[in-house]
Amino acid sequence: MAISSGGPRAAGVFVLSPVQHKARVEAMLLDLASLRSVREFAEEFKAKKLPLHILVCNAAVFGQSWRLTEDGLESTFQVCHLGHFYLLQLLQDTLKRSAPARVVVVSSESHRFTELLDSSGKLDLGLISPAQKEYWSMLAYNRAKLCNLLFSAELHRRLSPHGVTCNAVHPGNMMYTSIHRGWWLMTLLFTLARPFTKSMVGVR
Repeated sequence: MAISSGGPRAAGVFVLSPVQHKARVEAMLLDLASLRSVREFAEEFKAKKLPLHILVCNAAVFGQSWRLTEDGLESTFQVCHLGHFYLLQLLQDTLKRSAPARVVVVSSESHRFTELLDSSGKLDLGLISPAQKEYWSMLAYNRAKLCNLLFSAELHRRLSPHGVTCNAVHPGNMMYTSIHRGWWLMTLLFTLARPFTKSMVGVR
C-alpha cells in the first residue's frame, strides 16, 4: 500500500497489490493548501482499513507570488511543508500499525541557502510564513525545504523504534518538471536547460 502526494497541490495515489502480481490503482484528491482537505483525505483513507507501507511526500510549488491559504498561512510554506507535516501527524498511527513502513520526504538541496534563526540564534517563526512585504518566493521555497529536512530527521527519530523509517531526498538537478511554471525567469532557465535534462516520460 502506498500513497504518493504529487502535483502542484497533491493527488493521493494508492497502489494495491493483493495477489499474483496484480495491482489496482485508486486516485484520491488532496489539496495541501487546505488543512481541511488534508484532514478529510486522512479520514477517508483510514476508513478504508488498509495498511500503509510507503508514504511519499513529493508535492511542491515554486516561484509563486505571495498569497494566503484559506488557513491564513503563506501558500508556499503550507503546500511544500505544513500540508505534508499535518498529513503525517494524521497517519502516523496507521504507519506504525503497518510496520515495516517507510516515509520519503522529497526536499531539495536548496535548503542550504536559507536560515530559520534570527540574529540571536533563536527560531524566527516570522520567517516561515512571512508577511507580503517580507516575502521572496525563492527564500520561501528554500525555507520550506529546510523544514522538510528537519521534519524528516525528527520523524525518523520518533518512529524508527516502531518500525517506520523516514528519509529525506534531493530529487536531482537533471529531471525536467513543470515546477518552474509560476515564475517566468525560472521558466526561461528551465527551457534553456531542457535539452540536457531527462524526461519524466522516459523514467521507469
